[in-house]
Amino acid sequence: MTKHSAPDYKTAIIARAREQGLQITALREQVLDIVLRQEGVIKAYTVLAQMQRESQNVLAPPTAYRALDFWAEQGVLHKIPAVNGYILCSHVQHECNSHCHRDEHSHNSSFILVCTQCGTVDEQSLNREWQALHQAVEQTGFALNEEHVVLTGVCGKCRA
Repeated sequence: MTKHSAPDYKTAIIARAREQGLQITALREQVLDIVLRQEGVIKAYTVLAQMQRESQNVLAPPTAYRALDFWAEQGVLHKIPAVNGYILCSHVQHECNSHCHRDEHSHNSSFILVCTQCGTVDEQSLNREWQALHQAVEQTGFALNEEHVVLTGVCGKCRA
């Protein structure tokens, strides 16, 4: 199942990374190609298996994890420990120079909906709601480690 068209987003992602002086290795580019073809939750072992199919070399799991973590650091992916995987950031799917990857609070203030039946992921950037939640948490003296709220349930398609 392919949700994202790799050529549509790949060039802009790589260009943005290179503008920041980041090194895009062949392996990082390969992982980017793989994740842009994925739908829903992206598992490291799924990426590793695809890398193995495309390579003549045996690759160790840390190879996939390092590349996935690199793209997460760049804001292309969100690492979601609650589902033991990554998801493609919804901002990657359109050209949005006005707010994507520049306003990190907006970018990281996400409610991520994950269907437990089909694995579909929907990222909702609800800035006002996030600000209210963030203020309430700050008032308790609690410091957040991550600024993503992951909600699991059953999507409308699976419920139908």
